[in-house]
Amino acid sequence: MKNLVLSLMMVFAVSFAMASEKNDKQTAEVNVNATIMLSGSVIDQNTNEALVGVKVKLEGTTQVAYTDFDGNYTFENVKPGTYNVSASYVSYQNKSLQNITVSPSNKQIEISLKSTN
Repeated sequence: MKNLVLSLMMVFAVSFAMASEKNDKQTAEVNVNATIMLSGSVIDQNTNEALVGVKVKLEGTTQVAYTDFDGNYTFENVKPGTYNVSASYVSYQNKSLQNITVSPSNKQIEISLKSTN
């Protein structure tokens, strides 16, 4: 009888451990494939006014965005990681932000450009 009880306990323990491991793998796969929406705004460094039509590029990808009338831009389907972000606009100095970490908790990038005048 003791052997039967011990055998059943071992079966349950192994089953529980395998189920837990499978759940951990599924969670890891979901996190690897997750994408986020990265957004921000571009302003004039001196006046703090929104800049319309600024080209913002997510280096290392093919993604390019342009700011709207409020100076806001958005990139969709961005994988979490480290990126360089560049911004260019007529009559303003180009700006490049290096090694920006993008994650679900850090998905907002504010950029200020300096006028060449």
